[in-house]
Amino acid sequence: MESLFCPGCKGDLENRPSFVVCKKCGITHEIKNGAIFFIKDRENSFRNLGNKDSLIFKVKGCLKKHPKLFLFLLALRAPIIGKTAKEFIRDLHSDALVLNVGSGVQFIGQNVINVDYYPFPGVSVVADAYNLPFKDGSVDAVIAESLLEHVVWPEKIIAGFRRVLKPGGLVYIVTPFIFGFHSSPDDYYRWTTSGLRELLSGFKEKEAGVLVGPTSAVTAILGEWLATLFSFNIKSLYQFWALFFMAVSIPINLLDWVLGRLKLASSIASAIYFIGEKIDVHDKTV
Repeated sequence: MESLFCPGCKGDLENRPSFVVCKKCGITHEIKNGAIFFIKDRENSFRNLGNKDSLIFKVKGCLKKHPKLFLFLLALRAPIIGKTAKEFIRDLHSDALVLNVGSGVQFIGQNVINVDYYPFPGVSVVADAYNLPFKDGSVDAVIAESLLEHVVWPEKIIAGFRRVLKPGGLVYIVTPFIFGFHSSPDDYYRWTTSGLRELLSGFKEKEAGVLVGPTSAVTAILGEWLATLFSFNIKSLYQFWALFFMAVSIPINLLDWVLGRLKLASSIASAIYFIGEKIDVHDKTV
């Protein structure tokens, strides 16, 4: 509560039994199922996540209501070979305040606040990533995994991270490189390692590399190519085959435990990560 403020007027908030109220403008924000809602009508939007026309979107929406199963299947689909978010927070001091923006259902640690546009299980703050309800310089670290490709203006998201981070605060960013279209609810961008460094030029690089390797990239693209071939231009049939080939490729993706650690793997990696420290953008020595 000490780190939160009203996203409208930036006033301090006062905690009540079922809502928080801004001491400055008087606006109230509901507390429901342990989450503070800084945007309205998200509960109904969450319920309708599995009712979209897309079969893949519907499956993802249903699975996210069962976090452990969803994360287990995700780990099988894309073996992680780089530094994970859990490993990232182990390097922080024990009382560090960490935001996981666009968290979905992922649980990383007790000192990590899950922030998402939808009230998934485990989300504590329901808010827009463009307008984070956290005070300037109040946060020790920000995690954003597979978020930036789903927003129209990723530069604004990064600027928001810089705003809420303390001097010397850290970011842990994961983005896809070689990966097919995946809506949540839409999909806009891909980054190379060099492109991600440029996007995060306001941060001093601490570590960067391959998170999900080239085998996962190849099987993902091949699976969608085969789904397109056997779909006969029927969307529902394409989505069925895409899910099928995603499942059968799981054993093959284990090759990334070897291939993903090669130096050249970054040229065709499925996903990359970047860890950076907030710096003064006017510091020419960095």
